[in-house]
Amino acid sequence: MALQSPEGEVVGGLPIVRTRGLLTGRRMRSLPVVPPAGPLAPHEDGVRALIEAACRLTDDRGARVWTLHARTGGYEELVPELRPLPKHPTWILELPADADELRAGWKKTSNNLWRSLRKADRAGVTVREASSEHDLRAFYALYLRTMRRRSTLPRPYRQLREDRRLLGPSGAFRLFVAEHEGDIVAAGVYHALGDGVDLLYNGSDDSRLDVRPNHALYWHVIEWAAAAGYAHMDFGHARPGSSLAGFKAQWSAREVPEYRYDYVPGAAGGVAASPRASVGRALEGRARQGRLERVWQHLPLPLTRLAAGVAHRYL
Repeated sequence: MALQSPEGEVVGGLPIVRTRGLLTGRRMRSLPVVPPAGPLAPHEDGVRALIEAACRLTDDRGARVWTLHARTGGYEELVPELRPLPKHPTWILELPADADELRAGWKKTSNNLWRSLRKADRAGVTVREASSEHDLRAFYALYLRTMRRRSTLPRPYRQLREDRRLLGPSGAFRLFVAEHEGDIVAAGVYHALGDGVDLLYNGSDDSRLDVRPNHALYWHVIEWAAAAGYAHMDFGHARPGSSLAGFKAQWSAREVPEYRYDYVPGAAGGVAASPRASVGRALEGRARQGRLERVWQHLPLPLTRLAAGVAHRYL
């Protein structure tokens, strides 16, 4: 959706994607998969106008819910029809001009990180940017294992393949792999857009964590991003107080709140639950370990891949 000035100039916007599942029905999202994207407007009235227009579009299209992900709180006060829902924060590192200066500082502020990086160096872990189908498949095999360990539904392989096909030529899609003794032992998919680099998905070989491949991978991408002139790196979501949050914070990344808002046609803001809120979201990698999460961690990888394909296509 585009916001126009009285003179007809486009001054803001809000991306919306329509999806449809057999169980969840028609849904509108801003946006699925990627980090928050809007609304963008030069003033509060413009933000309100975009959100209200998105609500009306949801009504007109017969969608059951519109979900907005944002890094700004309080939108429910601008548009009372919105229902805010809790969401884990993301972790963002402000990139310096000199990455080596950042690393030197970790010797004082994060000694464990400093030692882990030295251990990866001594073990001979190397990192490179990858582009082949073989590399993408190797990454996906590691990613499936990591998502199973975290009790989280993985993304389908076809999504990653299309991501690379559509965004690879512009340089927005980036795949980096860490290798040890000829094997790919950790890898990550990143988006490099605007002034930032976003980590979308990562995976690693549990049996090779002793050589700290994830540390080598993260450090290489930080070096690359800083040298390329990017201003910040988004490490992705983590529950505050979790080991994953601790891993991200040690890189000097700061906790940044994120917000989710749902608009459900015909429901009062802040009252009614979103339709089918739990469908397709049983596995979220949360702190609680229910029966489904415990079983998931022992499923054969082909089954987790099949379940992910079914869930993302039909739910």
